[in-house]
Amino acid sequence: MKRLLIILLMSVGITLCATAQEGLRINEVFEGHVVSKQFIQESLVKGDNLAPYNLKVLHTAKCVANNKERTTIEQLFEEDMKERISDDNSNMEMESRDGHLYYAIVQLKNGARGTHRYICYQCRDRSSHYDITLVYMEGKASLADLRRTFKKK
Repeated sequence: MKRLLIILLMSVGITLCATAQEGLRINEVFEGHVVSKQFIQESLVKGDNLAPYNLKVLHTAKCVANNKERTTIEQLFEEDMKERISDDNSNMEMESRDGHLYYAIVQLKNGARGTHRYICYQCRDRSSHYDITLVYMEGKASLADLRRTFKKK
């Protein structure tokens, strides 16, 4: 019985992780379809630890990517950017170099119960590869709050 309860709780946790970003193209990265899951550092934080930041979910994926993988991740992110709350640039911050995205934070259309949803992208160019970080966040925090909290470095 105890074993069944543990399996049930684990499957509920996995389901909650998947539904937080439901419908986003960058899920392909989090699920290991672009870069093998074994090469992705992933963290998921939920609950009281995020309360000081007015967030409920913080899901990150960090990976080392080759040029093809970087291009794919960038395209997926840009497709998700189309789901931002409006077409003006007030709900996003973006930096591109040489035709490639290097940094972005985008506010998406609100999620369930009116929570604000954000996706972030950062790419660091190394001589032989790219260090890429993707972040999904949701909560009550505004974009201005997030800019203050997670200052770009």
